[in-house]
This record gives sequence, structure tokens and C-alpha cells, in this order.
Amino acid sequence: MVRCIFEGLIKRYPHAYDLCQVGLAHSLAVTYPKWPVHLIMTTKDNNGNSQRPPGAWLVPDALRNVVLRFHPEIVFALDAPAGVAPLCYAPAYLPSTNDEWNGFYDNVAPLDPADRPYKLILYLRISGLPLPSQVGPILNRADLIVTMSEWARSGLLRCCPSIPSDKIEVTYSPADTARFVPLLESERKEARRALLPDWMPQDAFLVGWVGLPRWRKQVWLLYKVIHYLRTGRYLVCSDCGRVSLFDRDPMARCHLNQPNGVLEARPGYKFDVCARCQSDNVHPADPLQDVFLWLHMPKDDPLSDWPVNWLEHEYGLEENKDIYYTQGCGAKAALAPDDMPTLYQLWDCLLYLSGAGSFGLPAWEAMCSALPVVYTDYSSHAEFLGAGRAGLAVEGVLQPEGKAGLWRSIGDVAQAVAAVRLLYYDRDLGRELGSNGRAFVQQYDLDVQAQKWHRVFQRLRLTHSFQQRIEPTINSKESTPATRTTEVVNVNEGV
Repeated sequence: MVRCIFEGLIKRYPHAYDLCQVGLAHSLAVTYPKWPVHLIMTTKDNNGNSQRPPGAWLVPDALRNVVLRFHPEIVFALDAPAGVAPLCYAPAYLPSTNDEWNGFYDNVAPLDPADRPYKLILYLRISGLPLPSQVGPILNRADLIVTMSEWARSGLLRCCPSIPSDKIEVTYSPADTARFVPLLESERKEARRALLPDWMPQDAFLVGWVGLPRWRKQVWLLYKVIHYLRTGRYLVCSDCGRVSLFDRDPMARCHLNQPNGVLEARPGYKFDVCARCQSDNVHPADPLQDVFLWLHMPKDDPLSDWPVNWLEHEYGLEENKDIYYTQGCGAKAALAPDDMPTLYQLWDCLLYLSGAGSFGLPAWEAMCSALPVVYTDYSSHAEFLGAGRAGLAVEGVLQPEGKAGLWRSIGDVAQAVAAVRLLYYDRDLGRELGSNGRAFVQQYDLDVQAQKWHRVFQRLRLTHSFQQRIEPTINSKESTPATRTTEVVNVNEGV
């Protein structure tokens, strides 16, 4: 996302900006930045692994050195609200131990924007709601707050009423429509012949996923959906077209079709009528043995909430038979940016049952690639997928996440199964939805969004006192003889 924003900016305005990035780390394995990257100090955990200090998004040792040399006019910060909050403070010192960080912000006053020698833009990654209202007065110290969707903006205003509505704008991520492109059918067949594994049929219906096996991504639902699609253990209603799942015993790993065996379903669930319209005009589904789940996901993610071997066992799935993992994708390995579009070009749909996210970049890239998406109707991704009529929405039930208490949507498996079935049997619908998505994202391509960010930066620059020099802190960019910016990016984002 950062790469798309600022590479588009310097391409459109090559002499208007001088950029500098401050961050925790940058991987050169897949891409090289077109501006200097300054790493900041980290601490070590008990296992000797590098980590950022608790409560601090960046440690100013490296930052201050960059500030003294670079003197930016605008600081552009990209992270979650808790990550950018330190930029709104002016501490006289920074803690060096975990104990000192505890309660640190309770005793430090926010920095008045009038005393700051640069304009501060916060590009917030709001991946879940609600937010504590106490964060409002802190974020309000920024000169401008930008969210990645109207969903995030409205949620921020509801949770933090102390922030004026005119201080918060909405800007989607730039759509890299030149890199993510659909293929002609003949080209797609040729790509499949070259890239599909030997065991997978060339005419397979491929359901894709891009993401991490974290709790908010709800990846366990993907395994459950593909289990039902390939086994056919559900009823299809001839009247309303909905799907009713046979209940499942997770201990015995078998399905139950008798009312006295209800385990997952609600009490009183009937297994011989449609769960939606109660019609008895139902029939057992045929197993779709040519439907496969392709996961572009690291199996060795140390922060995984669901070990993939457990999910495979739980739902009776086998790797390289029912599901496939992108070769070479791991916690410390990834496909190069130029290779990522190929995944979307090979697939028939993206199954994006994320519980919530700051934006939903895989869904955005799928739209660029004219790939239809089956998605949960909650969070930022549901906003642009719905606006673009680019997929089929799945309802869900909100559940709070254990650690942060943020609400996540648990997608309805029966609706997801029905949506994938609809795309499977109606390929023209998939092409129509994909075409809709491609047309929608073209309104937000790199050049269009570069012009929008340029207007934002120049507007703030004109309000900046030219008698003050700018001090970089986090994703800021504008610089030339007239405009200078620095960017600080989350370690997991890179450029």
C-alpha cells in the first residue's frame, strides 16, 4: 500500500517530493524502495528475537537523527491508532524498560500542533471496532486523519466524538490496475497448463485465499466451506436455492442428520427441511470433487491461531488432494510482487471470509484482476466490494476478539457454500461480477490516487509556516526545494 501511494506520487510529480522512510525493518527480498529507509532501534524478547518496545511505535533514536538531517515539512504515518499515538506526544524522555512503558502515556501531555515544526497526517489502519474513546483527544492532535474506508471513518467518529468530523477524510488504497490484470481465456488456459500441480485437473474450479492464519482472518471457515463443497453433506432447497448443512460431530468427525444429535446447530434444527424457508422441497447436494481450495498462506506462521495440520484433520482434508498451499510461501518467504497477480489469474473466485481488516488488500487486488469475491458483509472490504457489485456477500455473527475486544464477523458457512456453488454453476455471473470489480477499481488507479494525495499534501503545505522546518516521524512524503516528507511504516508492511 505504501509502495503504491508513494511510487505513484513520485512518478506523477518527479520533482515535487523528497522522500525518506523511517521504520522497524524493510525486506529487500521482494522489492527495493525508491527512497532511503532508516531503521529504528528495537529491543530483544526472551528468545532473542527483535521486537518493538511495548507502547511505542517507533523509538526516536534513529528518528531524531533522520529529523535533524532531513527536516521534513510533512510527516505521513501509517499504522493502527495505537501505533501512531506516540507521534502525538512530546515526551522529554523515552522509557527503556517494559515497566517504564506501563502507564507512560498517562503522565505525558499530547503535543500541541502549533508547537510541532511539521504537519502530521495519520493514515489509520482501523481493523476493528470499537475503539476506546480516550484515543480521540490523542489522535485529534494530528493535522489530518485519513481512514481507508467510510466504514472506518464512521466507526472512528462514533467511538471518538471528540474528533471533529471535518478532520477525517477517506481515501482508498491505490489500485495497481497495471500489475493486476485479467487474462483472456486462452491465456488463462495456457497459464494453468504451465503452473497447476500435476494432480490438479486443468478445468478445476479454484477457490483462492490470500492472508495469514490469524484469528481476525477466520481462516478455519475456509476449510469448513471446502469440506462441505467436496463432500456434499448438505441439502439444497429447490424453492429458495439456499443451503442447509448437516450438523457435524467434531469429536467423531462425522455428520449427523437426526435432531437428537445436534451439536453445532441451534436447538430444534430440522434436518429434512430448508433451514431458511422451511420448505420440504429439498434434495441432497452432489459432491463437487473438482472444487479445490488454494491457500496463499504461510503454514509456519509463528503467530498462527489455527495450526493448518489441525484444520486439515478436523475437516478431513488432505494437502495436494483437497487443498493446495502456494509453494515457497512462508513466514520468511514470499512471492515477488510481479508474481502475485498470477494467483488471481489462475483462480475462479476469492473466498474472503475475513472477520475484519483495515482495508482488505487481497479483495482489492482480486477486483483489479476481474476475479469475483465471496466475502463477509462487515468491515472495509465489504464497503468497496458492495459498491462495486464485485462479489457475493455472506452474513455473519459478530463476536469479540479475546485479546483486544474488537468485534469480528464469523461468516455463515451455509451462505458461503451457497455463494461458491452459485459461481460454480453460473460462470457468466462470475465474469459479470469480475468485470464490475475491474471497472470500479479503475476509478482509484495509481495515478488518480497520486493526484488526490498530492492535493492533500499541498493543501497542508500551504497552511504550514515556512519559518519552521519539518521533522519526519512516520510515513510522510513531500519534499523538494519546497516540500519534504518522511514515512514510517509498520514492520509487517514494508513498502
